[in-house]
Amino acid sequence: MDPQFKTSFIPKKPIVAPAGGYHAPSTINLFSLLAMTLFIIALVLSGAVFFYKSLLTKQIESNKATLERAKGAFDPELIERIIRLDTRIETSKKLLSNHLALSPFFDFLSTVTLRTVRFKDFSFLYLSKDKIKLEMKGQAESYASIALESDLLNSQKYLRDTVVSDMALEPSGLVSFKVEATIDSGLISYSATIPDENLIDEKTDIMGTTTQP
Repeated sequence: MDPQFKTSFIPKKPIVAPAGGYHAPSTINLFSLLAMTLFIIALVLSGAVFFYKSLLTKQIESNKATLERAKGAFDPELIERIIRLDTRIETSKKLLSNHLALSPFFDFLSTVTLRTVRFKDFSFLYLSKDKIKLEMKGQAESYASIALESDLLNSQKYLRDTVVSDMALEPSGLVSFKVEATIDSGLISYSATIPDENLIDEKTDIMGTTTQP
């Protein structure tokens, strides 16, 4: 019988690694690099925000101190008096804007009345701020004088819808007539007769003193 040969695949000697050993190629973890970059950026931004917040806090405190110093430079009592005065002036303006004065009208009428004409009776009817009816009666030396007076009155900007009527010859030889018109409120506004300088003088008198900024 043929002799049997035994074959073994187990190495008789230990396997020896090549000189220098074996190393797997190193790789760069992109995720870790990105995370580290974001972390650094977050730290930088946090520091910037903290610095900016500190800067704003200091600026606010500085502004508060400046405001307190500015407030201390004014007399609180004087400021209160100025506020009360301003309220009084505004209230007066509202009252004066609705108040009427007839003296400016008579001054105006004296400049537009002919020497041959005279007015002796007046009546005013307040319908609204922009509509004040005027009615007056007069006498003239002749009808021609009335015609001239009518033309003169109709040419005035302070009178509108001027009508001359009821002309009649009187026993004395004079001619009576009646005039109806609408007066411009600007002519008889009391506030228009008060110069603004008066309000300034009043303010100065009440304050009694001035302040420097």
